[in-house]
Amino acid sequence: MNDRALGDEFVRAAAEKACGPALAGLPDGIRRERLAAIAAEPHNRRNVRLSKELLVHFSNGQTYPAQVLVYSPALNPAATARVAAGRDLGPMEPSGKDVAILKVAASDLPTVRMATNSRGLLVGEPVFVIGFPGVVLYHDFLSKQSTLDASVTVGRISGFKTDITGRRVIQTDAAITWGNSGGPAFTRRGEVIGVATFISTSLEGDQAIQGFNFLIPVETVQEFACRIGLTPTADSPLMQQWDRAVDSFFAGEYGRTIQAVEAAERIRPGFADVVRLGVEARSRMQSASGPGGFQRRLGVGLIGSLGLVLLLIGIRHAIRVRLQRLRGTVARIDPSDVRSRLERGSSLTLVDARKAEDLAASPVQAAGTLRYDAMRDAAEAFKVRVAPDGEVIAYCT
Repeated sequence: MNDRALGDEFVRAAAEKACGPALAGLPDGIRRERLAAIAAEPHNRRNVRLSKELLVHFSNGQTYPAQVLVYSPALNPAATARVAAGRDLGPMEPSGKDVAILKVAASDLPTVRMATNSRGLLVGEPVFVIGFPGVVLYHDFLSKQSTLDASVTVGRISGFKTDITGRRVIQTDAAITWGNSGGPAFTRRGEVIGVATFISTSLEGDQAIQGFNFLIPVETVQEFACRIGLTPTADSPLMQQWDRAVDSFFAGEYGRTIQAVEAAERIRPGFADVVRLGVEARSRMQSASGPGGFQRRLGVGLIGSLGLVLLLIGIRHAIRVRLQRLRGTVARIDPSDVRSRLERGSSLTLVDARKAEDLAASPVQAAGTLRYDAMRDAAEAFKVRVAPDGEVIAYCT
């Protein structure tokens, strides 16, 4: 929308607010005509001035003014002319790259890791687009706070095309609509390989057709960054702590996760994803080390630790023999030792190998623990996955 059209919109809104209540008793058609006449009155438009301000909003609620360092408009072959303050500035650039780089006067903000190029992508490879779709942003049933949380849409690389200017674009079936257009597209490695740009619409142009959307390759963004002497980096102190928190969480080391989250909060507090990860890590640690030792869920997140080792455990009397074949020794351990190990962030896998009648009569029943019944499962080997530095604790009668 150009400045003139934007000014018209503000004048119409002002006329509606100032005069609408007084005209409420008129029929709708006459009321609209009166408001349009008021908005078109030269005297009412005489002092209208547009004051533009570019702001960047972050999920911690902070807002910063921004400066445009470099910009290329979106591809728009149907555009005829540019107009500013009523003056014709000539035809619009028909080969816009749909890229802008903004400068925010703040440090230690969240950043993303950008790939050098997108040439290694394959058709069928998963892609994740992050943005703020308007249908979610302005949803009647969602709170105002929800607008600060980004949405992730998932799809795959559908193909590689060229636009009408001969530039390479990436096709994807990930959902893109008004609002998350312009959002980064990630691979499973966590690298940005493109930016969401134009979508597909019906022949009338009034309805989006999902499943046929396009990305600007990351090379274009790198080109614009190079133009202004900018080297993109994701290695700020905030992101270092975030990476540690994520790695620790998926390794089942919730104590270290909490430490990294707290360090990130000290650098730049309030980011939704950081806060959410800390809450989840504390919840899992409390579940594992609450009253009653391992009465609560212990297995979630521990079984899926990285660097898995396969252990084979046979019938009840063979458990000790098989464990002695592994590195280290088999030792007795009581619930207080289990709790202290969990508080240190150790990787534990708990196996409940009690008899069925003993299990039913005991108050100690750890939810999520791997169950092995020696009387029923004797004919089959029991498979357990643990981290290389982890421990297997078997609770027997």
